Amino acid sequence: MSEKNVVIDIPDRIDQDIEDFKLDAIDDEKNYTASRIKLCRDPENEKPILFYSQELSRNFKNPNDPFSKRHIIKTFTPENIEAVADVTVEHKFKDTLLAHKDFVWDYNPLSDIHSGSMNLFMDEDTAGFMEDVGIRTDGMAEDFQSLESVEATPFMEDISLDATRLKNDLKDFQGRMWIIKDQMSDEFSDWIEPKTLTDDEFDEKLVNEKVSEGLVQTYLSLKEQIGDLKAKLGEVNMSVFSETKSKIKLPKIIEERSLDELFEV
Repeated sequence: MSEKNVVIDIPDRIDQDIEDFKLDAIDDEKNYTASRIKLCRDPENEKPILFYSQELSRNFKNPNDPFSKRHIIKTFTPENIEAVADVTVEHKFKDTLLAHKDFVWDYNPLSDIHSGSMNLFMDEDTAGFMEDVGIRTDGMAEDFQSLESVEATPFMEDISLDATRLKNDLKDFQGRMWIIKDQMSDEFSDWIEPKTLTDDEFDEKLVNEKVSEGLVQTYLSLKEQIGDLKAKLGEVNMSVFSETKSKIKLPKIIEERSLDELFEV
């Protein structure tokens, strides 16, 4: 089955379908996302595992953008396997984000790929398994295809400038944060690579270490400024959504979710 942006094909052809889609996008100089759901089996016990993967490429917008490429991989076991349908639709919603014009520099801090260049791929074995466990692939395909980009308004063109500035500021502050973390880790009793720790883990480590007061104050200041920038980026997303929500049909799963959660940067 191949209908608009959802492709279900025999296992031997699905990899080539994905490559053809990406090559066509490159030839046409278009940004794209290629999502895939694939059934695998645990080699130890043969339990089913669904892999959701998504490749985003927006190099034809701004090659230097920190979001120019992104890969997402999520796994779903029998305990949560039905959630794969919700995650698939949610990720398209975040990427569509719900407006597009080529000359809009950056109306959205996450992505600006037209919905026509967002495809979902499954092989027939995966689709059949999903039906067997109660996931309606036709319903998921309908939800996926119903999320369509709308044209950007002058308001969105203006707000795109805010998004670009905020993203550039965020990238700068995050770079400075890594430098400070490296300097702080040099003063730890047991040195550790900061990039191996989450923010919470780094803070827990910091509590038990003696670090120069100046570094601590700089770290706290940067942390506050990064938090403020992320909040402002969230406001940009919310502004875009408020401007366009009356123009689109939202699947039920999107309507029921917290917008703060959906728009988390």
